[in-house]
Amino acid sequence: MSTSPLTIDHLIPQSLGGSDQLNNLALACHRCNERRYNFTTGIDPETQLETPLFNPRKQQWIDHFIWIRDGLKILGTTPIGRATCNRLDINDDFHNDGFIQESRQYWVDVGWHPPREDPRISE
Repeated sequence: MSTSPLTIDHLIPQSLGGSDQLNNLALACHRCNERRYNFTTGIDPETQLETPLFNPRKQQWIDHFIWIRDGLKILGTTPIGRATCNRLDINDDFHNDGFIQESRQYWVDVGWHPPREDPRISE
């Protein structure tokens, strides 16, 4: 097991024919990379439709997600955003292990988070 905080994620998994080319790679935390596994789609909880996951090489974060004001949760604002949040359990909604919330609270406390340049922070 690596002690590095980030892993290299294949946006199209190698098991599905994805390459090691730069345009198919993105940095991800271990937790998100493990939860995404080899999925390229997720279920949008609002529409119940299978939807592509967010691709940071082709899409802009601000078009699909917002932070709630306290910086502890990310909300998907589109089917892609909601399906990605759901698939990655990005807010600890299913397991309630608290790790992500605890980390984000620390980042807020020391002034690292949420990104101040995002004008779409939700109430």
